[in-house]
Amino acid sequence: MASHRLQSPTDTPAGRQRQPSSPQTPNPSVEGISHLHSPWLDPLSPNLRDSPVFSPKHDSQIGLMDFNRVDDASPGLGAFRSSTNAPPKTIPWWKRVLISKWSMILCLLLGVGGALGHHFLYDYLNGREVTEYQRWWLRLGQFISFVAKANFVIAALMAHQQVAWRTVGQKGFSVEAIDSLFGSAHNAMELLNREAWAKSWFVMFLAMYMWASPFVVIFTSATLDVIPGTIRNETTCPSVRTLNFLNEVKDSYNTPTKATNDIWTGRSLSFYNVTHEGGNLNPNKSQTQLDIFEYWDQPSFTLETISSSVFSSGRAIQKENASVEICGQDWDCSTTIHFVAPGYDCKELARGSDDSLNRFDNVIAPFGLDDLVPRGNFTYRAETTQGDYARPQIYPVEEGGIPSMEPPFPQNLGALRTEPIIWIGYAAVDDMTRKHADNSSQPEWDKDYTPVVFACQHRETNYTVNLNYTGGYQTYNITNRNSLPKIIDTTYAHNNSNDGTEDKTTATSDNHYIFPRSDYATYRRVAAYHSLGKKIRDLLSGTVKFPGPIAKGNIATSKLIDQRQNLAVPNLEDAVTHLYEDLLISLLSNPRLLVVSWAANSSKLSGIGLGGEETRYACIRQRTGNFFVYQWQVLVAVYTASFFIACVGVAYGIFAMQRDGIINQREMTFSSIAVATRKVELDQRGDRETRIRCWPVEERRGSRLYEFRTEVHSSSD
Repeated sequence: MASHRLQSPTDTPAGRQRQPSSPQTPNPSVEGISHLHSPWLDPLSPNLRDSPVFSPKHDSQIGLMDFNRVDDASPGLGAFRSSTNAPPKTIPWWKRVLISKWSMILCLLLGVGGALGHHFLYDYLNGREVTEYQRWWLRLGQFISFVAKANFVIAALMAHQQVAWRTVGQKGFSVEAIDSLFGSAHNAMELLNREAWAKSWFVMFLAMYMWASPFVVIFTSATLDVIPGTIRNETTCPSVRTLNFLNEVKDSYNTPTKATNDIWTGRSLSFYNVTHEGGNLNPNKSQTQLDIFEYWDQPSFTLETISSSVFSSGRAIQKENASVEICGQDWDCSTTIHFVAPGYDCKELARGSDDSLNRFDNVIAPFGLDDLVPRGNFTYRAETTQGDYARPQIYPVEEGGIPSMEPPFPQNLGALRTEPIIWIGYAAVDDMTRKHADNSSQPEWDKDYTPVVFACQHRETNYTVNLNYTGGYQTYNITNRNSLPKIIDTTYAHNNSNDGTEDKTTATSDNHYIFPRSDYATYRRVAAYHSLGKKIRDLLSGTVKFPGPIAKGNIATSKLIDQRQNLAVPNLEDAVTHLYEDLLISLLSNPRLLVVSWAANSSKLSGIGLGGEETRYACIRQRTGNFFVYQWQVLVAVYTASFFIACVGVAYGIFAMQRDGIINQREMTFSSIAVATRKVELDQRGDRETRIRCWPVEERRGSRLYEFRTEVHSSSD
């Protein structure tokens, strides 16, 4: 029966003649030799297969490495000769740390720190816009990923060496298996050895992890993408303005009213006349016999400028650079403001030639359906002056509207009696792009047109408006419109008044007139409403008559009449309301107006200056560009797996060192090979299946000396 035994350290290889060896001297201390073999100094063993001494057929020589060796040469390698007189070398403390187990732990901690730093960096960049400088953050992330990966791999490599040495000391391996066990970290082909996997799968797994480690950098770096998108922030904006008609109230039209830190005097929507020099600021105003007061004259030139721009363009105008002042450079934003302002509440009264025309506010329409095409000749007709404020109010007058007569003046002088109803009739068509009949002799005359009559009442209105600034342009959307009572709670009765003024309007009831003497604050606010209403009424007033067409009034110059066929635009009722709202929003374009205030505090005039911290108002800012997007799940998963593998490897490596009774790491360097293989002689042919094992042969301070021995075969009966 055949059997085999391990050759003891005192045996010589069976079947071979041992070469004479030189006398051996005591080995120097581990401190004197460890500095030559630190994994930090030479983390990758040289490829001994390239050496002429170790031919490719002697793969067994590559893996046969052991701890430090500075003795004189063995018969097989003859590489060292030690001196008995050489004193132990002192190793600096930092080198002792590098060859101890703490270097493995340090690399592991550095890897963890790199992984955490990588995560926090990408988390910081997540959602941020990519700028010219921030693109370098991508390079920094790749660098941190490499640092983390490198430290995990170095920790695993050192652990791999310790576990491999302990493994060959516990089990017998073929030379080929030991080649794979020790060389797998440097040669990927060694990972294919089945025996090495079967007897020490964890060592081979650590080697495989080191070869796969570049994927750590690839996958973690790819977790931060740059994609086009829109960032949206709910924040506050500094220069959001709104409207407050209460700010029109002041003691006199001539009272200088300025916004805080503004050098320019605020402007009113109205011009005023006076009954005496100085108006309400006259020092003798308290003398009732002089009858000194101020009364409305006409819309101001500032309002005239704004309304002309709105009516000619058919859209609201905006303040120059409003988008930048509100949103900030290169930002879009939106905000919602609330204010009370005048508005026209319109109602359709009749549609179609055979319909009945209803009253509006208990007032009969000044024209009928028969005046409109197809029964009549008007394609557009509007009456907007019934009950309008007369100008001049009294005659004769001197400069500034001062009556030539002596006081006291008529009681109704300057009184705002009623707000005229807007009456509009027009011929509606179904298709504005098609040519329509332009006189009654054409057969399509009766079929092309549908007469419509509607009326609009001037009311105070509570508005909720969403202002949007995109690409530097302002748009708005009225999200809520709540009609309040009529601006002047009266109803037009007739035009035959004889009260000593030039104004012949009589409205019921007259005790609801707005008088300049008794309540000047209310008067100024209502006068501002009246000025705005007058601008839209003056625009709408007029007619368009077929055949011709023959147009009269300002309506022909507005966008409410389609210039192709001189017909009113579709849904004229809504178009009128929207045009008036364009005028209201356009007031924000001139912050010198008294009615323009800060949205954050509507009681404060805004003036032309920029807002600050105290005027910040809720808004939503957004910007389209390229943004970082971080897929943290992938990065965390990759680093967690890498940390777990390296951590288990380090723990196993430290365990192997403790079990073998050493405090310094064993390595896979040329000197280790020379020491560990001096008792092994392998033929160049047929020895790859020879089974060998590592034996401890000498105890040293902090370490042991190991040598490989072949298994000796014997036979017995």
